[in-house]
Amino acid sequence: MSSSFAPFSHLSQELIDEIIDSVLDTPGTAMIKPTKSHLCALALVYSGFRHRAQKHIFYSMPILSRTRQASYRDGINALHAILQENPRIASYVRWICFHIDSNIIEWAFDDPLFLQIMELITKTWAQGMELALSISGGSGDSQLFNNRSFEMRFVKPFVTPFITSLDLHYMRGVPLCLVAHCPHLKELTLNSVSMEAARPLNAIAIDNSLRPRPQKFTFESHGDTIRFLTATYIDFSHLQHLTVSGYSSLLEELPDIMRILDASFNSLQCLELECVSVEGLLSTFYDLSRIPNLVVLSISTVDLNDIDPCTDICILLRTISSRKNKLKKIALGFERNIDAPLSLERYLTKLETGRPLSTVLGEIAGQEQLVVKIGLQISLNYSEEMKGKWKEEMEPWVVKNVDLMTKFSSNVSLVFDYEFY
Repeated sequence: MSSSFAPFSHLSQELIDEIIDSVLDTPGTAMIKPTKSHLCALALVYSGFRHRAQKHIFYSMPILSRTRQASYRDGINALHAILQENPRIASYVRWICFHIDSNIIEWAFDDPLFLQIMELITKTWAQGMELALSISGGSGDSQLFNNRSFEMRFVKPFVTPFITSLDLHYMRGVPLCLVAHCPHLKELTLNSVSMEAARPLNAIAIDNSLRPRPQKFTFESHGDTIRFLTATYIDFSHLQHLTVSGYSSLLEELPDIMRILDASFNSLQCLELECVSVEGLLSTFYDLSRIPNLVVLSISTVDLNDIDPCTDICILLRTISSRKNKLKKIALGFERNIDAPLSLERYLTKLETGRPLSTVLGEIAGQEQLVVKIGLQISLNYSEEMKGKWKEEMEPWVVKNVDLMTKFSSNVSLVFDYEFY
């Protein structure tokens, strides 16, 4: 066996690097994708591969990513054993990702092995390293953060200096320092999150010089959380991408959206409204000419059952200057429940080229190229045979309207993306 591997001992460093790079660059297929297992196999073939392979294997580390507490502990024990045997591996880690739930918070931040791992990895880190943290709660998880070890032994030494992505879902009583002390944060998601009602006496004092300046923010409102954070603890003046998502309507989200837009109007490049219902509020939503650097605008979900769903959209779009705008893409999402056996085209007349929406889109494009994507989610409450008939109608309708849009304005590239269910 040893003789069969002897030729590898004569490989030059350049050839070793080329072999490793070829593994990393392999695109794979839908069924077979290159994984860390390929690099692990190379490391076992010949010791000359090991150093380069290990650098890539351990470059990014998902920690605390199992589904049961026993598996979490097994993963911690295994990683700790690896770092004890070869401490140099800790210096290879440059990105850490955590997916934490209530089971983790109960024990991990008092676990000496977990804390030792974090110390070994981060002691060689400098600014520019990346740490991503995702925490999900639930309806009964109102007291997840009673243990102050999370704040003192994890947030302060490991999160505040390095975190670049924070993702919180369905959490109550979140320690303020977890959000307010993130000076290097790039991406922030707050989905139905509330902060702790009052800071405990032994809590970390809030330092406003450490407040985050996120470039991307996704949120679904919950009480006064956004108002509270926007006022003092988050600086949105550098925000480039804002997404409003979830099951709330635009009416519920509107006050928080306005606060964020007022703070980020000069930097914002992408605005996505992904609410369950826009409820006819778009016409009074915002003057988009106040966002001079907006490149992408996305609005969903607009109900085609409304009398004229495009009127609101047109009023909003007309606030965009036809001469001084940087828009490159507009995405509009519509949905429709069809419960009468009529022609599909009858339901889609409100979107046909030549109506006011097309005129407004052409004016916005002016002399520049503008991609317009119209998404349709159509619920068909009929037999498969009837669904097949409607699908046959859809294709020529799309072709006809794309051709008409091209004739109406050659600078508007119209794309339809539709789904029947």
